Amino acid sequence: MRPRPSALADVTGLLIRAQSGEARLVLEEVDVLLAEAQDQHAHDRAQWLRFVRFASFHDLRLLDDASDVAGEMIRLAEPFDDRIWEAFGHALRGMALLLRGKFEPAYDELARSVVLLEELDTPGYAIGHAINAAVLALVRLDLYELATAWLERLYQVAHALSDAMLQTLYAYNSGWAHLNWASELDLIGEIDQAKEHYRLTLEAFRTAPSGHNAIDGSYWPREVIVQACLARAMLGEGTTLIPELRAHIGAVASTERHEATLVGYLAMARAYANDGQTDQALEHAEMACAIGDSLPRLQVMAGRAYWEYASLLRQRDGSTPTGEAFAQLTWRLVRDRWDERRARVQSFEDRLGAERVRDEQRRRAAAYLTDPLTGLGNRRLIEIRLPELLVESAATGRPLAVMFVDLDGLKKVNDELSHLVGDDLIKELAQEIRSVLSGDDVIARFGGDEFVIVLPDRTSGQAYHVAEKLRRKVENRTWRCLPEGRVVRMSAGLAQSWSGATRTQMLAAADEALLRAKRLGKNRVEIRAHPLPDDP
Repeated sequence: MRPRPSALADVTGLLIRAQSGEARLVLEEVDVLLAEAQDQHAHDRAQWLRFVRFASFHDLRLLDDASDVAGEMIRLAEPFDDRIWEAFGHALRGMALLLRGKFEPAYDELARSVVLLEELDTPGYAIGHAINAAVLALVRLDLYELATAWLERLYQVAHALSDAMLQTLYAYNSGWAHLNWASELDLIGEIDQAKEHYRLTLEAFRTAPSGHNAIDGSYWPREVIVQACLARAMLGEGTTLIPELRAHIGAVASTERHEATLVGYLAMARAYANDGQTDQALEHAEMACAIGDSLPRLQVMAGRAYWEYASLLRQRDGSTPTGEAFAQLTWRLVRDRWDERRARVQSFEDRLGAERVRDEQRRRAAAYLTDPLTGLGNRRLIEIRLPELLVESAATGRPLAVMFVDLDGLKKVNDELSHLVGDDLIKELAQEIRSVLSGDDVIARFGGDEFVIVLPDRTSGQAYHVAEKLRRKVENRTWRCLPEGRVVRMSAGLAQSWSGATRTQMLAAADEALLRAKRLGKNRVEIRAHPLPDDP
């Protein structure tokens, strides 16, 4: 196995700690690391750290916070056209929505993630984890066929990178997918197929690499042991499994991961039943059912627990009115759940088809409105969005400001260091501008080294503070593309909207303020008074 890049070493440890009882402590550490990454414009590292925050909130069951973090990942990926992190964010947000019982929006998030992942074929650590997140969501939706197809992609990525973490995730989650699928088939009477998937569960778990201290010390191996015990019990093993289950189920239950605990009690019930100890089997089946009752929807493991309990009641008491009523109710739940699953498979396929069409439309629109050098909007974007925002400002009475930003001395950089270096400088400036703006602001490269920013809900005074913050950051930044010690400065011009202002007038007013900043010595921000007497 190859070691992970140094930039990911601490992230891996934080992820495992976040999901092993240390989530609150990890959140405190990550907040500091994330601030550092943002200051250093380390986009990928910042996204990894947001993933750790998601995992921490997820473990703490703070699902609204987890969903917000996933949304932030998406929002900060889109300006870079970073489809890896965008896909990752959609998969995570879909998972958070599922856990909150919001299935319809979760379908849409997951469909978006899958379509984005379909376009990515270069192995990478972020792609591997994004695929894994999508797989977990697909299994939770009982979309086993699609989940196993994506598990094969995860296998390819993990082995191309020779990465222990991704190979472990493949093994564990492949086993979990087959265990769920086997239980599903078991419930509808497809016994031979179910047994095959139980065997595949055990084969998958056996492929997990060992010797990864961080993983071996987490709760994950304990969950896998419990899940493997269920597969073994369903294949006929008896009470020889009980000591192994008892050794691990307490630790699993303490994590409050209820599905894993349910699996453990179901495994004990089946193991006792295999050796004819019906009373003990019923006791543990009832414990599994109680956990199933607390889950937000009828999941396959809960259905399997109900079925186990109904079978054991009949076995112990014979055909009684109570037992037959419970068995009949369980069968109806199982049948309805299977019909629902088939409908869900078709519905998701339909959503994927619609999302592929929308994605192609987005690509064409983005190409029309995107600057190819910086990935920001282009002049056409401002020409479309600024009039819309001016109308909204006039209707609501909220302010709006427009800012022109221009580098001081780009021509000198081009002449002395080459136009390629000048292009790199413009790209770095675009990153710096993004860092001071909110998600509602509109930014575009207008031409050359000139950028236009539209700031809704900002007065010229508020926009001035944004511009000054940007000016100071540019002046103090260490530029990767320039010789050490080389200083870059910028000028900016601002204008605030007024009653009846048009797009052309707003751009002209901000441009006039920029020209005044240049005339007054550069490296400054000027506000254009408005409306001037000659304004119509």
